[in-house]
Amino acid sequence: MTDRAAPTGLRIAEALSYVCRRRDELAALLVGNDAALHALEAAAGRPAVDDALLAGFLNTLHKAVRQAGDPFGVYGGTGRSVTPAGVRDLDIVYRCPLRLCTGRSGDEVDGDVPHCRFAPPGTALIRERLP
Repeated sequence: MTDRAAPTGLRIAEALSYVCRRRDELAALLVGNDAALHALEAAAGRPAVDDALLAGFLNTLHKAVRQAGDPFGVYGGTGRSVTPAGVRDLDIVYRCPLRLCTGRSGDEVDGDVPHCRFAPPGTALIRERLP
């Protein structure tokens, strides 16, 4: 099982970050067929969820998103680097409080601190400056 103190596999973390960041867009795309999204949200919010279980839910969601017309799915939309392009020293980043995903760069946030879609309601991402 995955220890919440240790990050999950990079591919899983990037895909979870993508889903968290674009949850509303994905729900709109999957309207009427959003069971895979809800199943992933429920699984990711449980304590001690393991990587294999998350990967299974992400794979199911990935297929549903592609079938709904997004050719990149949840894996293709994550980019190729953990470090967002243009991040410099002293940039603001927002970390996942559950250490499940890669979070967001400050450039991706407009105004209010974003909330984690997989944590209890109202749980904000952790704002930090890069060293």
